[in-house]
Amino acid sequence: MVAAVALAAVVALAVWREPVFAFGGRAVGYLREVRAELRKVSWPPLEDLRKSTLVIIAFVLAIGLVIGLMDFVFSKLLIDVLGRAFG
Repeated sequence: MVAAVALAAVVALAVWREPVFAFGGRAVGYLREVRAELRKVSWPPLEDLRKSTLVIIAFVLAIGLVIGLMDFVFSKLLIDVLGRAFG
């Protein structure tokens, strides 16, 4: 039984060795290309990044408040109107 498992492992390694190594080579090539492209990126200065982040945070909070307020108002309206109509 052990010999059969060992033989199966050797056969599997022989059959799948090339695709596995080919995938590894493609992955390494891809990561090298990614690194080369990231070197071409012009990154914004830290101050611009902070300002943009604060604008995004303020916008998300404002939209969250608007959606929360709308949800509250519509739920109160529906509960009161439908509650009186069907209650």
